[in-house]
Amino acid sequence: MKKSNGTAIASLVFGLFFWIPLINFISGALAVYLGIKSLIRIRRDPAKYFGKGFAITGIILGALVYVTYLTGLGMCLFGFKEVCKNIGLSFLA
Repeated sequence: MKKSNGTAIASLVFGLFFWIPLINFISGALAVYLGIKSLIRIRRDPAKYFGKGFAITGIILGALVYVTYLTGLGMCLFGFKEVCKNIGLSFLA
């Protein structure tokens, strides 16, 4: 009997916090870490654990946080002054 992989579900839950400012930095990192840890556990013993979809979704949502912030920072550095103000980096504008 397969049992749910708790780290995969935790990865998804932390990944769902991607839309909350400031908290999403920590939760995004946790989502990626726990998702990778869960995928390793599932790969080692696929007959015992399930939750690969939860883990992959958590990794994607967690990575989305950093991709979004890096895109905003890049736009800010390349002269989009309104973006700088909107993401709280008005000193770069």
